[in-house]
This record gives sequence, structure tokens and C-alpha cells, in this order.
Amino acid sequence: MFDQIWSFIVWFFEFLSILLKTIPRDLTGLYKLIKHHVLMKYNVFRKRDFIHIFRANVKRYNSKECFMLDEESLSFQQVEDLTNQLANFFTAEGFTRGDVIALILENSLEYPCVWIGLSKIGCIAALINTNLRAKPLLHSIQTVNAKCIITSKQILSEIESELKELDIKKVYLFDSKPTLKIKSNSISSSFETVQLYEQFESCSIQPPKSLPYDLKHPVFYIFTSGTTGLPKAAVIKHSRFLLGSFGFLCATGVTSDDIMYNTLPLYHSLGGWVCITYSLLGGCTTVLRKKFSASNFWKDCVKYKCTGFTYVGELCRFLLAQAPSEYDQKHSIRFCSGNGLRQNLWMPFVNRFNINQIYEFYGATESNAYFFNLDSHPGSCGFFSVILPRILGSVLVRFDPETMEPLRDEKTNLCVRCKTGERGLLLGMIKKSLLNAFDGYVNNPSGTNRKIIDNIYKIGDQAFNTGDVMLADKYGYFYFCDRTGDTFRWKGENVSTVEIENMLMNILKINDIVVFGVSIPETDGKAGMAVILDESASSINMNTLVNELKKQGLPSYARPCFIRLTKHIELTGTFKVKKTVLQEDGYDLNRVTEPIYYLNQQKQIYERLTPEIYDLILKEKIKF
Repeated sequence: MFDQIWSFIVWFFEFLSILLKTIPRDLTGLYKLIKHHVLMKYNVFRKRDFIHIFRANVKRYNSKECFMLDEESLSFQQVEDLTNQLANFFTAEGFTRGDVIALILENSLEYPCVWIGLSKIGCIAALINTNLRAKPLLHSIQTVNAKCIITSKQILSEIESELKELDIKKVYLFDSKPTLKIKSNSISSSFETVQLYEQFESCSIQPPKSLPYDLKHPVFYIFTSGTTGLPKAAVIKHSRFLLGSFGFLCATGVTSDDIMYNTLPLYHSLGGWVCITYSLLGGCTTVLRKKFSASNFWKDCVKYKCTGFTYVGELCRFLLAQAPSEYDQKHSIRFCSGNGLRQNLWMPFVNRFNINQIYEFYGATESNAYFFNLDSHPGSCGFFSVILPRILGSVLVRFDPETMEPLRDEKTNLCVRCKTGERGLLLGMIKKSLLNAFDGYVNNPSGTNRKIIDNIYKIGDQAFNTGDVMLADKYGYFYFCDRTGDTFRWKGENVSTVEIENMLMNILKINDIVVFGVSIPETDGKAGMAVILDESASSINMNTLVNELKKQGLPSYARPCFIRLTKHIELTGTFKVKKTVLQEDGYDLNRVTEPIYYLNQQKQIYERLTPEIYDLILKEKIKF
């Protein structure tokens, strides 16, 4: 009896100490959640989508710079006028509500104007990764049934052979004004090419006819890599667009006085959706850059007087890898927001660059599970309240490391929730509310269904399977651990193992190939590694394999960094590859006696991994 009372007293005081420590954080989270809820309710009640909100900001900020890139800029009014011209032009071209247009364009001032303008007439932009070539590119265009393409002269010259396989008669070019030197009809004889800026000279800047208010209509499609092996188009409806945009505005506290620095690709959800809406809905100025440059990052922040920026984990590591300079703390940055900043880099980043507010978050383009680290707790990507854990709408459950499926209670057949400090699979509970909806993928019901898990808390409920492994500490802080299944993250991109496996199978004419991610010391994400069944040990030409992968259109970030040749691949009783055993072995020469090759980045060929080279990798002397 005494032991029970004593245990209760210990538990009570420990819980009380946790409560006292987390109450300020939880109250901050509650305030931001209520603010977000009020903003959503107010705009839905007023029947305002992002276009209505942006036009209100145009009236408020008019001549203020909305987007900047190099020495060029567009004011709020200029963005409104340009997007009206684009909307009126495509209306005259015969495009109507629901038509899909593929957008394959480099980072530019014009990029966000395309999907803003198309949204004004109900057309849907498909934001396609500019690195895609060959089959992945064709698949992306075909899966959304795109009626035409908007691109640039440079990209068109690189993808012309792929477009010849599509039934596309006209390609629209949206090059920046300074580049308009070559006549449109001199670029390609395969298509009719139309230079948009030339056409806009005769287009009205008056707003097009208003559309019926419909939060269920898509704004755009953003592609994400998944278990199908090829890019999947996630649907971003007006409801989800507002939900995410207001979520970031409320969490980070961005105001119209801020100047945000955005070096991320504009076909990504973070760079092309979230960062752009800081201006559209928040009224701030966003500085764009064509490509990320670690050496010029802080110089730009000082030059443009930026107050915040958005990152992925690799970005922060690249900045830390630069030699110290006078610009490290000369800037006006007060906060940054993003995902993937590792715990061991957190404090070095804070101390070196004097940035104390870091809003690390967790989320995915199509996911309904998302949360923020609101108090800059090192290494955490978010939290849940220890008092009201279910208010978050997400749950960690135990899973089978072989099948990557949730484990079930034998009696109830429900998912088994994780204990404190236990690694678990993150699920986002699917509900009818906008906050917890899962909109699925375009023309891919099987891909959508594979992401849905049944019977979590009770029979009949459903959740979105994020495919991510996390753990939560006793204070409710979440920490990202790893990705499960058929995707891993490398150089800021989601990489599909199935896509690489299929490509290697086609090239090598070998069916037994396994691809997964492996860790490299002091490097974010996972590098790709392929294990290939090669019984003859001489049928693969390692000198030409990289070029073959390039010809197949596999982006550089998706090419395996390591290749292991093996004479046996072990299977489970249900004929599934025991991938976890191979992952544990990785490229460790102390565990693997079979030949392993590494990708020599300078020579762009696969060379034999020797003990000397292996030691250099561990000592960070060889970079990938």
C-alpha cells in the first residue's frame, strides 16, 4: 500500500513539473490555434478565397514590392495586373474552369504569377519539377491530363524530345522580359510556340469574370514522390491552400513589415506555395533567387534587409560549412522556418548566425499531419499537449520494421500507441473538418488508398500514413527519426526507391534489385544505395552506368551513391525482400565482404569502394 502511495506521489510531482514547464508553450500554441481557426472561419463566412484576400492586400499595399529577384521586382499592383492579363489571355485561348496546364519553369518573378492568374479563371497549374526528364516527366504531364505547357526557351530546348511523344500542339513561353531576344517561332519547329509577354501587350489588365466560390476546387497540383515509383500529383484545393497558408502565417508571426528570403525551388510546396503566400496573404515582400547559393546567402540577406527565411535541413548545413565571414551576424534576420534542421546542428547554427527563433515544423504536401516547434526547442519538429494529446489530430503507433505496417492489438485489432520515448509511425487522423482532411492524389486511387490506415483508436476510423518514424519525449516534443517504406530524402528531395529499382532493372535487364537509403556521416537525409543480384559478378559495366541513368532521365539526387553486388538476396516467407538487413549492412566494409562501388562525383563513374576510400568517407574527406 505504501509503495503504491509513494509511486503516485512521485508520478504526481513529475507530472506537475512537466505541466509547469510546458504550460507557456501550450498556451502559445492554443493562442495561435485559435487565431488560425478564427481566420479560417472569418474568410469562409465572408466567402473569400486567396484571390479575394490578395486583392485586398493590393489595395492596401499597391506600389509596395511584392516579389523581388536580382534587380527586378513586381509590386502588388503589378502582380495583380500581370495575373489579370494572363487570365484574360488564356480565357481568349479557350481555356476554361478545370483545365490543367503544366508549369515547367525556373525560379522567376513570373512563376507565381502563372498559377495566380490561372486560378482566377479556375484553371489548375501542375507544378512540375524542372529536373525531371524522360519517363518521369512524361508521366507527370500525362497523369494530370495537361492540355498545354508553360515553360521557358531554355527548358524547352532540353525537353523537346519528350514533348514530341505527347499530343501537344502549342507551348507557351514565359521568359522574363530581359531575355526576350529570340523570336518565338525560331526556337522549335515541332510546336507552335507563343511568347506570353508579347501577347500580354494587347491583353486587358481588368480582372476576369468572377467564379463561383468553391473551396473544393484545386488551386494547383504539386508532385510528390511515393510508393508508386513515379511522381504523384497531390491535390491542393482552395480549402487546403488557406489552411496551410494561414497556418504558417500564424505560427511564424510573419507581418507586412517583414522581408522574406526564399531560395527554394518554386515547384516545391514550401518554396512555391508557403513562401509565396507570405506575400499574397501576409502582405510582406518576398525576395526570390534563381538558385540557392551558400556563399551569397547572407550577402543577399544584408543587401535586401531580409528579416526571415525558409530552409530545409541541407540548407542550414551548407551555410554552416561556409568559412566565417563579416556577414554572419551583420544581417537583420529575426527568425527562420523550415524542416530538417538536425539537433546537432541546431545550436551551432543559432550561435554562429545569432538566430534565436527557429520555427521547425513537420508536414508534407499531401499530409494532414502537421505541427510546429513554437518555442525553438533544439531538435524538435513540433509538440503535443501532455494534457490534451488528441487535440493535435496525430498519433504515433508501433509498426513492423519489415512490412512498415502498424502493429495491431490481438484482442481489439486496433493500432498500438507508442509509449514515451518509443519510435513510432506517425499517423494523421482523417476527419471531415478542413483541418484533418486528406484530399488524395490526382487520377491515382490506388496510391491514395495505400496511404489510408483503418481502425486506429476505434473500429471504423481512418488515418493518413505519413510513412515517417518519430518519437515523443515526456514533455510532448516530437523528434523526426526516419522515413519508412519506399521513399527517403536526399538533397532536399523525396527519392522513390521503386523508381530507381525499375530504372536499373530496365538498364541492366536484372529483376533482383533493391534500393534504400543509407546514412553518411554529418550529412542530412539518406543517400541512395542499390543492392543488385549479379551471380556472374561481371555483367555490369560500372563505367557507363551513370550515363545510362542520365539518359533515362533520373535526376542527379536520385542516382545511387553506393552499389553492392551480391549473389543472394534474402526473402521473407511472403516473398518480400528483407530490406532492413541490407540497410543495417549498408556500405560498411567491416560487415560486407561482397564488392561495393561508390559514385565518384568528380569522374561521374562508379569505382570500387576500398578500405582507404571508406575511411575517407567516414572522416568526411569525400563528399556526396
